Amino acid sequence: MYVHGPPVTGKTSIVRDVVGRSGRPWAYASCATEHAPKLLYEAVVEELTPYLVRSSESLRRASAEQVKKALKCDRFSDLVEILRAHLPASPGARACYVVVDEAQRMLQWRGEPVLNAFLRLAELSCRKVIVIFIGEQGWDTFCSASGTTPYEGVYFPAYSREELRYILLKERPSDADEMLYNGFLGVMLNTFTATCRNLHELRATVAPLWAQYVKPYEEARARGDPLPEPRALYAALNSKKGSTKGDECANARDGGSSSAPKREQPNVHTGLTVPLSPAALALGRGEWPVRRDATGSGAGGRLDFEIPRLTKFLLVAAFLCSHNSDEVDKRMFGGQIEGHVARAKRKDRNAQDRERAAAAEAAVDKRRVFKLERLIAWFHFITRSACDEHGAEVADLEEELLSADVFMQISSMTQLGMLSINRGSAMEGGLYQCNISRDLAERLAQNLGVHLDTYLKYV
Repeated sequence: MYVHGPPVTGKTSIVRDVVGRSGRPWAYASCATEHAPKLLYEAVVEELTPYLVRSSESLRRASAEQVKKALKCDRFSDLVEILRAHLPASPGARACYVVVDEAQRMLQWRGEPVLNAFLRLAELSCRKVIVIFIGEQGWDTFCSASGTTPYEGVYFPAYSREELRYILLKERPSDADEMLYNGFLGVMLNTFTATCRNLHELRATVAPLWAQYVKPYEEARARGDPLPEPRALYAALNSKKGSTKGDECANARDGGSSSAPKREQPNVHTGLTVPLSPAALALGRGEWPVRRDATGSGAGGRLDFEIPRLTKFLLVAAFLCSHNSDEVDKRMFGGQIEGHVARAKRKDRNAQDRERAAAAEAAVDKRRVFKLERLIAWFHFITRSACDEHGAEVADLEEELLSADVFMQISSMTQLGMLSINRGSAMEGGLYQCNISRDLAERLAQNLGVHLDTYLKYV
């Protein structure tokens, strides 16, 4: 089965909910996070492990180490053998679902034909295995690119304006008046849905506008004055935009003599998606009404927001630049950074003491500034190291790096406050500083399968 449609249309949520309510064993893996065939196979087996242990008498009797060895899965043939050996073979056995999200990414993997292999998983394993692909490409494009035809196709169209309005109204702030917020959404969606129907982007757009829209209403209520009508609120919102543009024009005519600092307009990379709203996260957990402090757990490397994989590597690299000294760069990758030359140094008997002292100093979150070329060097170093560790193809990494606008993503992270320019400007080679916490850096590293402590050397 192939479930397809535009992004953020509920494909993954509905498929997971349906297979979860079926009462049958199922596994979910996304090619966005499992970016190599081996990682995808391991994720499927890991998801099915509890059911396989319950179903297989040999696994129930085995120790934890023996179970781990029996379920080791490095190749597709290993996956087939595991399912054949441990799934029930009786005709009345329940079917097992395997859900593969972001399936269109499999078409770009070189080497073994993973997509075609998954389509034949039931045939090869001789077990009742139903594979469900979720992707964004159209039905015809997916079938022609894969060279095969899945049995069924289910299309999820983009949300209509009324559907978007219904969803956003459900996610409204807990203190927002429903009638007032509904009127606000009607005006905003008339403006934005002509060019954008991505739910994530609309969430990020309406949140700051709502704060400005409702401000006169809240002030009038606090003073006891007559409450303004929606038309007046919208006119006030537009007047604020107009006054801002007028001030900018006046400053330009005066030659920029105004003492107020000029605020740069955001220039956010289109691939850098926005955080999910607390309301959306709470709805995903089945909590309603939404508490004001509702947040995601983020445990075990799971993130409450969606950003591209290479952006996660950039943030981890920025964290390492802020907490490691230049001496670490010289030892680890020498000449990759301009002006650094790797030299052999004598062993110092006080090196361990200095390492412990530097680690204690870094524990108070003292962050160093760093140059752009240092960030790029760390970025390439940890991406290549992770590629080698996970057994991914170097050619695939090179292709991904070529297609990624790294400098634009760095600019986007600066605009979003994840990075800041400490001195100078980006054009003049200014010094950057990383603003993410150790906790977030560790969650990003876990999400990428990177051991952060391996790269934190301090001195």
